Amino acid sequence: MIRPIQIALAVLPLALLAPALAQAAAWDEQAMTCLVAFNKPADANEKSLVGCADAFGSSARLERVSAHDRKSIEQGLRWLYENGSDANSAIARESLLRLDVKLPPHAPKPQETAAARTSDERKRYDPPEARTADREAAEKLAKDGIALNKKKKWKDGAAAMEKALDKDPRSETALYNLACSEANLNDKHADASLHLRNLADLGTDSATARLLKARTDPDFDGIRDDAEFKRVTGAMRIQVVNTIGGPGEPAVENIEKLLIKLDQRKPDAKDDDSAPLDHPQILFKPHAKAQTGLLADLLNHPKVELQPMAADNPSKYDIVVRWGAKVTVDPDGKKKADSIGPEVVDDQVAAARRKQNKVLAQPEQAINKVNKVVDTPGRTYTEAENMGKRATNTVDKAKGAAEKVKGLTDKINKL
Repeated sequence: MIRPIQIALAVLPLALLAPALAQAAAWDEQAMTCLVAFNKPADANEKSLVGCADAFGSSARLERVSAHDRKSIEQGLRWLYENGSDANSAIARESLLRLDVKLPPHAPKPQETAAARTSDERKRYDPPEARTADREAAEKLAKDGIALNKKKKWKDGAAAMEKALDKDPRSETALYNLACSEANLNDKHADASLHLRNLADLGTDSATARLLKARTDPDFDGIRDDAEFKRVTGAMRIQVVNTIGGPGEPAVENIEKLLIKLDQRKPDAKDDDSAPLDHPQILFKPHAKAQTGLLADLLNHPKVELQPMAADNPSKYDIVVRWGAKVTVDPDGKKKADSIGPEVVDDQVAAARRKQNKVLAQPEQAINKVNKVVDTPGRTYTEAENMGKRATNTVDKAKGAAEKVKGLTDKINKL
């Protein structure tokens, strides 16, 4: 007769029992740790993932790896293949062959990607709340600084704002107007964008409103074309190209309307039907990643292709939208596109503005989605977004399964 405890142990994932196996191989010895990392690869250290990938590829006994654990392993290896360095991606690819998953070698990644990501990985500005008395003192000092700025006494204005921030580092009035001062001091342009970034980090509606104001505020005319100013405020110079002629005109018009309602300058439009597209393409410079992600999310098309431009590309545009859609001909011979671009009714525009505000305050998510597309040639923005959702669902399911196993283990220990 089989005892209950034997039945219970039989249904446990084999990898969870690996440490107890005598003379375990390298993979068996670290399977539990690696499965945790593979279940949430985005939260794991890349070096650890590489070690796990190497251990699995070189020493795992496939007959001892359960179907459940194989799914977790494949998920982690795919993540490393898609997001790791060129060398680590190759290791993941080789290890995936043991699971009969065959993927092509990655093309070398653009060198711009690593540099751009470094600028995105920064500590957020989040100072503590000031006392009421200090907040009041800061507002008075900031008011004095604004008066000095109006007189074009930028250096004195900046000094007053800095004193205000000493009293209350979260003063949005002081942060914004200090940036105004610094934008007019030739050796302080980088500081101006930094203080606008600090303002964005506060994440309040009023802070976002100030960033949108900065797009047209004449105090920032001296740095309006600086890449960092554009990155922080989201102020982009955009061109919309219609590649499908008449059927594409409603979409181009809707894109123009939406961008204007999102406080962007009116985009330049042109026609180019020399190479009609059946889906939109967005070409963008490195500093425009977050706004590119936002625009891709709003275009209302199932497939949006993203193509990076080099940072030194001479184009005057930060973003170029090449609009395309599938065109059909009705029985009367009239051509019709399967998409007319973004919706511009009031409730949809309000939702778009909320998304924009979130991107300005927390651009990382939009940038990460764009990076996924750029790092995997041929992938559309929607495919990258769905991949992220699938990964999240897989992790949630794995977490639920692990909790069930833990509950079962607790019961066994009590027997």
